[in-house]
Amino acid sequence: MSILHTIEQRAVLDWEHAVSGKIERNKQKEGFPKAEGFGVTDAEVSDYIYDKQRILDRGEERRKNLIVPGILLVMPIIVLSAFGNGVSLLLAGVAAGIVLMVAYFIIMRAIDDGMLKKMADERIEKYIRAVMDFEEK
Repeated sequence: MSILHTIEQRAVLDWEHAVSGKIERNKQKEGFPKAEGFGVTDAEVSDYIYDKQRILDRGEERRKNLIVPGILLVMPIIVLSAFGNGVSLLLAGVAAGIVLMVAYFIIMRAIDDGMLKKMADERIEKYIRAVMDFEEK
């Protein structure tokens, strides 16, 4: 596993805490963005951050829990073994399993992206960008 992949994982896992922690640490400071100024409430922002983190976590959990992809990889080999033995059937089963496994990850990623797009609220996103751009002193 590359260090870049590890950093990306940590960023996904810590996004919720980074945003909510920065809000808590700085909400009383002069010049810190206020949720009301963006037309949202603190409760809406909190719920949004929580929901978005849950969707981001689903992708991470899927990469760790390889039961479904494992079944998709092995199932074609088992099915094709009913039609006889041979290297060509084995290789065809492995190829079909790999295709099914990759399709699973692509479809699940598309579902997650769709959910993120559906829940996206530009007012809250602008507020979060303003919070993350705020310089702590």
